[in-house]
Amino acid sequence: MQVKVRVTGQLIDYFSGAYVNLAEGASVEQALVALEIPAAKVGLVSVNGEAVPRAKRGQHSLVDGDQMVVMAPLTGG
Repeated sequence: MQVKVRVTGQLIDYFSGAYVNLAEGASVEQALVALEIPAAKVGLVSVNGEAVPRAKRGQHSLVDGDQMVVMAPLTGG
């Protein structure tokens, strides 16, 4: 299956494509591994406009055509 991906900030250094091909039923966590983005570098992940909490990334299954946004943690003061 194919998932559309947009990464932001310095995460573009890890993945600058537009799509990732995954096995049917792959989780958000598996998608991040496929994108080769270290978990410690990931802040917010959303799928089809809805945030996926860090604790649920391993259980949240993706389907063909989903749109995933991966953002670096927000920092600043």
